[in-house]
Amino acid sequence: MEEPQTQEAKPFSLLAKVYDAIMSDIDYEDWGEFILETAKKYGWRNDGLVLDLGCGTGNSTFPIFARGLQVVGLDYSAEMLEIARAKLPPVEFVQADFREIKLDREFSLVYSVFDAINNLLTDEDVLAMAKSIYDLLEPNGIFIFDVNTTIGLRELWANGKAEGWAGEVYYSWNHFFDEETGLAKVEAFCEDNDISFTETHYERPYDSGLISQLLSEVGFKETEILKYPGGGPAKADAPRIWVVAKK
Repeated sequence: MEEPQTQEAKPFSLLAKVYDAIMSDIDYEDWGEFILETAKKYGWRNDGLVLDLGCGTGNSTFPIFARGLQVVGLDYSAEMLEIARAKLPPVEFVQADFREIKLDREFSLVYSVFDAINNLLTDEDVLAMAKSIYDLLEPNGIFIFDVNTTIGLRELWANGKAEGWAGEVYYSWNHFFDEETGLAKVEAFCEDNDISFTETHYERPYDSGLISQLLSEVGFKETEILKYPGGGPAKADAPRIWVVAKK
């Protein structure tokens, strides 16, 4: 039998076909519960439209939808969204660049999980994204997201490798942190019976001081940094944090 030829693919394109298998151990239900309970602590009324920013294949959208809330999923990857739409036909999914979101409605809550914001590689990118979200939020609306910090990407990702099997899918991740650019690089290789491919992803770390400053610059009046994954005060050396911002 001829082995599949390895393709070099754009980020989050061919990966969409095996993403759910690789992420099968993630507890999206816990994420959903944490986001909603945290939003309530900051005055969210448990109503209004909700936006899942960087929804991927819809796994992070489902816990919100399952609670009877009206949620919209947004992602840059058409391939990821195709799978999300097949899973959740009642949900509206929108393809858009985080930095240029144009929707004709307001949201009471916007959330983003699992490094999505780390894919924005410059201050200008984050400012553009944050301004888009600020403009989409209702007065007193809440924005909750997680980010990897410098310690998280430098120490946990530096020259690291993870590999294994997710069902019939073999995957291998090679992690590098470039001190000169300040960016983490992930080379992802996946192979199953039908396809073999590599994708190269970059992430930029964001520490609490910088992310709070950038959010303040676009108008968010209140920002709090919480411990990941369960909340509470975050330590200075936290590898990943939750950020809660209020319009």
